Order: sequence, then C-alpha cells, then structure tokens
Amino acid sequence: PPSHNDVGSPESMANSGSAYVGLFVRMLGLDNDAHDREHAICTLWHYSLGGQKCIDEIMQFPGCISLIISLLKSESARACEAAAGLLHNITSVKLYRDVAIESGAMEEIFSCIRKSTITPEIKEQCLCTIWNFSVDEKLRYKLLGSDMLIPIVRFLDDEDIKVKEVAASITSYLTLSHSYHGALVEAGVIPKLVHLLQTKDNDYKIIRKEARSSLVELSTDDSYHALIVDQGLVRIPLVGSSAYKAFRPQPHSWPSFPDGSEIQRSSRPSKYGATELLLGLILNEKKAEPDEAKINAMIGRSNQQFLARVGAIEFDYEGKEQSGSQRNDHHTILPWIDGVARLVLIIGLQDVSAIAKAAHAIGDASVNEHMRTSFMEAGAVKSLLQLLMHNDVPVREASAYALEKLSDQILFC
Repeated sequence: PPSHNDVGSPESMANSGSAYVGLFVRMLGLDNDAHDREHAICTLWHYSLGGQKCIDEIMQFPGCISLIISLLKSESARACEAAAGLLHNITSVKLYRDVAIESGAMEEIFSCIRKSTITPEIKEQCLCTIWNFSVDEKLRYKLLGSDMLIPIVRFLDDEDIKVKEVAASITSYLTLSHSYHGALVEAGVIPKLVHLLQTKDNDYKIIRKEARSSLVELSTDDSYHALIVDQGLVRIPLVGSSAYKAFRPQPHSWPSFPDGSEIQRSSRPSKYGATELLLGLILNEKKAEPDEAKINAMIGRSNQQFLARVGAIEFDYEGKEQSGSQRNDHHTILPWIDGVARLVLIIGLQDVSAIAKAAHAIGDASVNEHMRTSFMEAGAVKSLLQLLMHNDVPVREASAYALEKLSDQILFC
C-alpha cells in the first residue's frame, strides 16, 4: 500500500483519481490535527488544478466547502493560501460559485484579505476568488455593499505585479455594471487606471489591456469621461482598419502646421544642408519658433499618418486588431496627442459613419481650454466647417455639435 507521503502528492492524487479524495476531505475536519488539515488542503488544492472533473470529485462530499472556508482563518499562511487557492478553482465553476456564496465564502474571503499580516500569495488567491465572483453580475452588487471597493482599488498600487493584475481584472468587470461607476470614481480609480495604462513595462501588457477596458466603460458617463480627459486621455471610436485605406497623404509641398498655417520660409540656407528637411534648424529668432501646442500637433499628425500609411492603425502591439472592452468594442482610449490627431485624421476619411463618430468624439472631448486649443492646432476647425456642407445629415449634425463645443475657445470670422 502507498505511504502517507505518496498519497499526499499531487501526482499520486492525479493517478488514483477519487480514491483518496474522500480521505483528504475527511482530513479537513475540525477535530483533526492542524498539520494534517494543512497537508490535506494543500493536496486538494493541487488536485483541483486538474480541471472541473477533479473539482467535481472534491465537491461531491457534503460540507467540504465549509471546511475549506474555515481554513481561511488558519494561522498557517500555507494552509490559508491553499484554502484561498482551492476556493479560487472551485468558484471558477458557476454551479459551485453559488454553493460557495451560500456557505459564506465571500464574507470570509473579504475578512481574510483585510488582514494586516496577509502575504502576497494569499492576497493573490483571495483576489482571484473575488474575480470569479465579479464575473457574475448578480454577485457584483454584493461586492458593492461589502466596502471592498476601496481595498480593490488600493491593490491597483500593490508592489506585487500579480496582485495588481488581478485587481485590474476585477475592476474591469466591476465597470461593466454602471451602478459601480460612482463608487469606483470616488475611490480614486481613474488616476490609478491612467497610471497603469501609461506604464510601458512589458510585464504590464495584461494590466494595460484591463485598465483601458475599464476606462472605456467609465467614459460612457459624460462626467467621468471629462475626468478621464483631464488626465490626458481621449476616447476614440474604433472605425475599423479598412476605413483608413482611403487615407492619402498630402503630396510634397512646403511644410505646414496641422492647422493649415505655413511654416515660415527663410532665404538663409541651413548650415547643416538639406534646408527643407532640416527646416527647424533655420529658425533662429525666438518669436519664429512654434509654440508647444503646434509642436504637439505635428508630432500627433506624424504618428497617426505613419500608422495609417503602413496599415498598422487600430492594431495593438501584437498585430491584432484592437477592441475596446468586454462589452464596449466601439471605442478605445489614447493619449491626448495621438487621440486628437487620430480624430482629425478620421474626419478627413471617406467613410461617413466614421466621420460622424469622430466629429461627435471631438465635441465630447472638448471639455477644457487645453483640449479645445489642441483640436484647433490640429486643424479640426477647418475640416469641421467643410463637413457642414456634407450631404450626409448625421455628419452635418455631428460636425455642428463639435463646432459648438469648440466655440468656447475659437472665434469664427
């Protein structure tokens, strides 16, 4: 017969199937030695990694879920982590998610994650269980009434990247329920999401995706969209990469700023040669230097026109076409320099639906003087005025809306 150590190994459990599951479930009993309970919960956790069939075998024993939950209070960090990890796997199955809720798993997980002595590993497994709860729209409301939003938002700043990643995923699901938006914003979620989105580290790929998804959902509320714009981001309609095939770069001419004004000519040759190519090097008078707004407009225009020319616009870093969020696949979020230039580029395309969406987005983003000035410098006004004569009614209406929003900053002659 196998030794005690052999029986307790994940490999032995995997090979023998349910033969030993009942034994280890019984070892979870409150009347057993703490070491035996720890050994049992760790073994069952590893066994549950085998998928739903293994989880089914564990859950066939009445009362086992209550014994698992009780170990969240264990003084042993190893036992507590294993209990949270096993609950994470069990609650990934919808049928057992409801059983866990009825047995008080949510409350105990919340209590566990609030401990001041919690380890990053326990924190991660507890958050993964909360993540499973957040998938279910009905259970999100229990989260709202549990005072857990503030800790979840705080975990977006956690030092452990795995904890941060799960917290971002939970937030992404919570934003799918509109009733959560106010509480999340009050908890300070927008600046944290913006910071995560702007982090360039390769390890943050999933975190950036979840942060973008959350911000897109939050931006559906006008007041929260304004807060996002104030943080330097712009909501952009996803019009499909095929719409950009109509983009044709301007033929070579003397360079001009995006707003249409020409860059000052000079008869003085550049001492570096290539006068037109190195145009900026012949501007020797301070008053002739372009201001920061014009420079940003030129940078944004160059970035977006390059992406359009090479067919890479609306594609992510992995070459996949971008999507918005889990429910809202019609928008994405861009930094304001690129976002302003992207919207101005879209209103110059031929797709009437894309033009109308972009014009409306320009109006929505014109929430402060900085953004209105940025659109003016990017050349939005000239294009929008031309679109007032468009034969498509939605395009005319969207253009008029955008110009109305921009008119607080711009005087038309």
